[in-house]
Amino acid sequence: MALPAYGSSMTHDPEQRPDFGPGGYLPRRAAQRARKIVLREQMGMGWPIAAVAAAVVVALVGAVFLFTATRGGPPGPPFVPVAPLTAADPDGAATFALDGAVGGVDAVLVVRAGGLRTYAAPGVAVTYCAASRRLETADRVWNLRGRLVGGDGDSLRPLATRLHDGQVYVDPTAPGPAPAPAPAGETPTCALTG
Repeated sequence: MALPAYGSSMTHDPEQRPDFGPGGYLPRRAAQRARKIVLREQMGMGWPIAAVAAAVVVALVGAVFLFTATRGGPPGPPFVPVAPLTAADPDGAATFALDGAVGGVDAVLVVRAGGLRTYAAPGVAVTYCAASRRLETADRVWNLRGRLVGGDGDSLRPLATRLHDGQVYVDPTAPGPAPAPAPAGETPTCALTG
């Protein structure tokens, strides 16, 4: 059986043409059924009510987040105040004693050079050497990230730090893991020149 050519009288016959869509797109019975499925029911009030409820939930969660994220006041325990930020040289470091050896940490080393970082002091006086941009003792050298790069011993253990109204707060109860020492044969620069 040969197919009729496009535009033949068969395609113009009203009995053969579908009610919608291009000719031959769907059989007549399938086209009627598809239209019934799509147009069977309106959306109703459930959809707008669900959208408004979702918007209210998102607004409440956002309000709670903003309230807790922007609340004023210093950090609570286990954070303890160490010193004003201005007590440490902006281009160096300073060591501050903690009252009563909180959390097993007797002193905190505050480093401002290159960003605010705090470390549990290693039990000896540590100074910042501007010439080498390193933390030094008479026989050990650390970089500003707390990694031991010269001498024998351990790297410095970092402490969680918060800054509020110019005051440095640390959590001395849970020092972080110290980076692995990487002795590179660095020698104390300031101890030799000073």
